[in-house]
Amino acid sequence: MIRRVLYYGLCGVVLAGIVHIAIILLIPNFGKRDAARQIVETLPELEFVKLNGSSGINISAADPFFELSACRFKLQDAGVLIDGNNLPSFWSAAVYDNKGRVVYSMNDRTAIGNRLQILVVNPIQMAALRQLQPEELETSIVVETPIREGFILLRAFVREPTQVDSSIGFLEQANCLPYTGI
Repeated sequence: MIRRVLYYGLCGVVLAGIVHIAIILLIPNFGKRDAARQIVETLPELEFVKLNGSSGINISAADPFFELSACRFKLQDAGVLIDGNNLPSFWSAAVYDNKGRVVYSMNDRTAIGNRLQILVVNPIQMAALRQLQPEELETSIVVETPIREGFILLRAFVREPTQVDSSIGFLEQANCLPYTGI
């Protein structure tokens, strides 16, 4: 009886060890499938794409009351200007680097006049902006970042089913354009 208990206990420990080793060996494979990598590898550049099942990006819906859209960009040649109209009751925008780390984040309460207009530039482009001081930047939020590429994630809050169309309309009409005013 005691031998049998020891035998089953030893088998359980060995089996648990095998499962733990297998999980540790599989972590790098699953680590490559995070949301940021999917966005950077699959989305076209400078175009907002709604993140749902049809976009090919498997991001689990952390909050079913939000509609999501993302735009991938590179800052080598020009800055990126993000603007949007028909703003919903609550929206947020975040700039991420290509590894998924937040560089800048804002929402409707921190925006200038509840307006979505963000200019993302690198330090060299920022120096040129300081010299030129274009008029359109008076109402824009300028984000200076040393990253070379990244993405912008827009979120629109859907309070009730009747607001789905306005939130989706906001995400579809948002622009992600190269800023050539430098």
